[in-house]
Amino acid sequence: MSTAKKVTLVTADKVEFEVDEAVAMRFGIVKSFLEENPEKIPLPNVNSSVLSLIIDYCKAHVEFASSENKADEKAKEFDENFVKAQGNETLVAMCMAVNYLEEKELLNMVLDAIANKIKNKSVEFVRKYFGIKNDFPPEEEEALRRENHWAFQDVDVDDNE
Repeated sequence: MSTAKKVTLVTADKVEFEVDEAVAMRFGIVKSFLEENPEKIPLPNVNSSVLSLIIDYCKAHVEFASSENKADEKAKEFDENFVKAQGNETLVAMCMAVNYLEEKELLNMVLDAIANKIKNKSVEFVRKYFGIKNDFPPEEEEALRRENHWAFQDVDVDDNE
């Protein structure tokens, strides 16, 4: 049982997470809230399922930081497995959440994972990945494709990942 000071985080879907202050302090946004409202910190842009994953990641990295024995190797392996375990929708939601939380290390890792997934993919794949509606009239889209034909060459076959 931990005797560390606890911080309560409240998600958009009104789920409360009580975490060690060391974990909560990894979130830049928490630092300013702690001064104003040390009891409960609202996170209106983060849902509970994503915050749960983010907390797991931060707890692991707090432990890695306190460990001396092969911590870098363990952290790297943990990070690779953590990203691989997330689906596309979760990665996008996590990206938005960690950006709001100002957790730069995880944000960079998630952005790299998303970039690798959409690298050399079609416009249609990227639209679907991010849930972007195509609002171009067919004629205008065709003109853009002709003008920028180079951008559509050698695109990988779209997959379901």
